Amino acid sequence: MKAGKGSKAGRIEVLRGIAIFSGLPEEDLGILASFMRDRSFSPGVAMFREGEAGDELFVVGKGLVAVTLKSQDAEDIEVSRVGPGAFFGEMCLLERVPRSATCTALEATDCLVLKAADFEALLAKAPRAAAGILERMLGVAAGRLLSTGSLLSQLVQWGDEARRRAITDPATGLFNRRYLDESFEAALARAGREGRGLSYAMFDLDRFGKLNAAYGAEFCDRMIVQVAGAMKRVFGGEDILVRYGGDEFCFLLQGEMADTEARCEALCQALRAMEFEGQAALRISCSLGLAHFPSGAKSGEELRERADKALYLAKEGGRDRAVVWPGVTVGGPKGDIPTVAAKNRVIANILGVLQDDDDFLIVGHKDPDEDCVSSMVAFALLVTKFGKKATISLGPKVQDNYDYLLNICRYNSIEVLRDGALPRVQALVLVDTPKPSMVDRGEAYEGLRADPRVRKIELDHHLGADSRYYGDPGYRLVYEASSTCEIIGYLALKIAEDPGLLARFQIEELLSRNLVLAILSGMIGDSQMGRYLKSRREKWFYARFSAMFERMLSEKTRLDSGNFSSKEQVFEALETLSGEEDACFRLMASTRVDSGPVSWAVLDREASRKVFAAYGNDTVVAVAKALVDRLAEGSGRLGLVGYYDDPGLSGLVQFRLRRSQAWSCLDLRDALPRLGITNGGGHPGAVGLRLEKDAVDDIAGRAGQMVDVLVAMVGEADSLVPADRA
Repeated sequence: MKAGKGSKAGRIEVLRGIAIFSGLPEEDLGILASFMRDRSFSPGVAMFREGEAGDELFVVGKGLVAVTLKSQDAEDIEVSRVGPGAFFGEMCLLERVPRSATCTALEATDCLVLKAADFEALLAKAPRAAAGILERMLGVAAGRLLSTGSLLSQLVQWGDEARRRAITDPATGLFNRRYLDESFEAALARAGREGRGLSYAMFDLDRFGKLNAAYGAEFCDRMIVQVAGAMKRVFGGEDILVRYGGDEFCFLLQGEMADTEARCEALCQALRAMEFEGQAALRISCSLGLAHFPSGAKSGEELRERADKALYLAKEGGRDRAVVWPGVTVGGPKGDIPTVAAKNRVIANILGVLQDDDDFLIVGHKDPDEDCVSSMVAFALLVTKFGKKATISLGPKVQDNYDYLLNICRYNSIEVLRDGALPRVQALVLVDTPKPSMVDRGEAYEGLRADPRVRKIELDHHLGADSRYYGDPGYRLVYEASSTCEIIGYLALKIAEDPGLLARFQIEELLSRNLVLAILSGMIGDSQMGRYLKSRREKWFYARFSAMFERMLSEKTRLDSGNFSSKEQVFEALETLSGEEDACFRLMASTRVDSGPVSWAVLDREASRKVFAAYGNDTVVAVAKALVDRLAEGSGRLGLVGYYDDPGLSGLVQFRLRRSQAWSCLDLRDALPRLGITNGGGHPGAVGLRLEKDAVDDIAGRAGQMVDVLVAMVGEADSLVPADRA
């Protein structure tokens, strides 16, 4: 060990990287640095040993340090390793207590050291700075004292026999009731102090008494050990797993509600899949009651009580499930969402995914019917409204009379995947499917479903019986309705009620003709024009939603019939409109020009007037979006489409700019100031640009000027990309 000779400026730089010092003003950092000493340690040298007297705080500037404890059989147990930015010894600085661990340099290590006497001098010279540091150090010390679950688990594994016998169940290795009683209030206090979620779960094996009678105590003891192993695999290192007695267990689970619910459902699934040596036909299940702090309970006593009531509801509901207080089923069978507030929370979660994620894969059930295919198309249309990529995965067995729905995909930038490799996505969406075993080509999605980074959304109206959830807790919009399309219609209406959200994503018309058509097709198809509805509630919602969406459809569709009175008329209209979109697309695409990395197409005043007169606003807008996507993918860089807006709607010239999915080197929002356009916006991959008609006499000339700027921007962006990644 030797004294270092670092500069004061160097010490200040190190302190800026430490959490408890980073918020100090520059002046206070300088004062603190002047009180600290430099010290270096060679590999293998102990900085201090457990039990020694100490009065110094150590801050690691460079290197790696091992923290070890002595077990009761005198074995050194490494509990952690810390590197640059870590600090330790705060309790010795504050209380002059003996060292609670041994710290040893594993490689050449440079530290800053603050002695207790110097800290007292700092307190006298700069009381504000010292008080701030003191408060933060106390918080860290309290957190370290309460974060004992992982440490105790390691002590158990490494042979601290006395402690192991005191706090663990000898058969399973899980904690026992005594440890739960010791740690519960501390965990609750920590959750309240740090604003973290904490859930309390109570667990019983279903019909364990009958299993004991049928298979014997010895076999069931081995079963309990195997069940405990599943618990250890499913839950995390910070979770406290307790065997309360017999087949009864309790869990203290760290994390957000959706995450803890997902872990409980994963445990239910793990037990359903469990197999036992010598008893190939035996299958087991569990009942689990869950309560959340602080959202579902305000105290420890209330948390326990509500978890116990949720466990009772799980058993009363038929067992083989996890139930969250006040009675929401986590695992199947699927149940109705109990309140409007709960439904709105799920919708808010789904809207968060629509805003944050970019790629969505939408799947349905085997041999999909009208509601299933319509739901897939309707949700995919919602995804595209937010400027995100939607892919529908359909198996080989799809009836020909659904072609009109797939044509909607064709002109709304929705990819239809029939086979082959799945795309990389951030969100997996299951619609209109009662249970995972019915998912079309379900085995293809298991990798995505098992990936915690992929959000699983579920929309469905099938409840009870043998139904089972597929999506993540908190992202399951599953409730009693006439069809899944009715549920998507409700979701669309909630989005349409948020003008701020629509403005942020440049959504000019959420409830477009195609979206309304898809929703209405599923509603009338699944219920056979309302003939197969069961409850009064279903009939009421069907009448309300179908009438509303049919009215919207008649207002948005230029057909002589005016209104639709039968499903056949809806289908006939869809086929007619699909043909119109095809003709409109060919007309607009005929003006395509390729200018290096930018492909573009624009309509002059007369061509714009004719296309709006022939096809209407809905078709022109949908086709323009599909065309700009096609142009972007074809060029590999950018696509641009422009036209004079329908005079009945605005006095603007509309441009849409989109980049290729495979090229993300340019944030298209940066193009607006370079193009001198102030009326526009969007997201990094797509923007809308608007100019006053009076300012654009020659749209092709203006578009050519824009393309010149865009070509230059593409060149600049490509020049910054390494050759092997271009």
